[in-house]
Order: sequence, then structure tokens, then C-alpha cells
Amino acid sequence: MSNETIQNIKERRSVRKYIDKKIPEETLKEIIDCARLAPTGTNRQAWSFLVITDAEIKSKIASYARYGRFIEEAGACIAVFISQDKATTPMQDAAAATENIMIAAKSYNLGTCWVNSYQKEHSKKIKELVNCPQEMELMTLMSIGYYDENDVSMPAKKSLSEVMVWDKF
Repeated sequence: MSNETIQNIKERRSVRKYIDKKIPEETLKEIIDCARLAPTGTNRQAWSFLVITDAEIKSKIASYARYGRFIEEAGACIAVFISQDKATTPMQDAAAATENIMIAAKSYNLGTCWVNSYQKEHSKKIKELVNCPQEMELMTLMSIGYYDENDVSMPAKKSLSEVMVWDKF
């Protein structure tokens, strides 16, 4: 039996090279809808998802984020923000939403790559660029876009037997 969700997780790759093709607005909305359904500590849902498709803004973000230069070429950038004063588990909440974005994007044959942005040197500049409210903290940036599947390979991963134990260590 084949399970599409399991297949998407197993085939997902971090993509840093994109082709020039616009992502439909409805697709981006559906992906963010999946992000908002991620679990949060005490169900606070203290997040906001900023979808950036403007080329100039993506270019500036890419210039600020040392490890996110590829954002400029992506069809979109999704910035995950958490209201620090409302969230009980901000890092975990952002990570869960970010993972949902990656899995949902893969179901549309879109590639993604996340950039950790929690209190990084680029975070303040990006918050200013996008007029981020004071109480919100930039947690992750996510490039998203169409890509040439032949340009992306699976990096080496540990085997299941190397990472899984039963009952006790």
C-alpha cells in the first residue's frame, strides 16, 4: 500500500536552486492553511505567516540572510513569525508549522529550504523590511518554488537501525 504523505516525507529534499515559474496564489494559500493546522503549545496559535512574492523584497531578504541567498530565485519566501508574549513554546510551534509547509509544498511538487532565523544577525533587518509588529519574532524563512528534479539529490542519511532503539537505550 502506498501512502502519499509518507512518500512526500521520504522524497522531500532541501532545494536551493529554482526555475522561474510563478506559484499560483491558491497553492500558497493551501500550503499556509496546512501550516496553521500544526500543533502549538497549549493551542496558542501565536503565529503569523508572511508570504513574500515581490522580487525586490525577496532580493533584499536574500542579501540579508547569509545562508539564504537562494531565496532571491525562489517563487516565494514564507516567513514564520511567532508572538513571543503569547506563545508558550515558540520554537517548537514554529518548527512544527515549518515542517507542515515543507510537506505540503512537496505535495505540489514544490521545493523548499528553511533558514533558521531565530535571533540571527539577519532577523532584525528583515523584521524592519517587512514592517513586522514589535511583539513578533522571526523564527524561520522558507524558500519555496518549482525546481528541476534532476538537480536535487538525496544527501546521505543515517539508516533506521542507527537511530531507532526499542524500550531502553
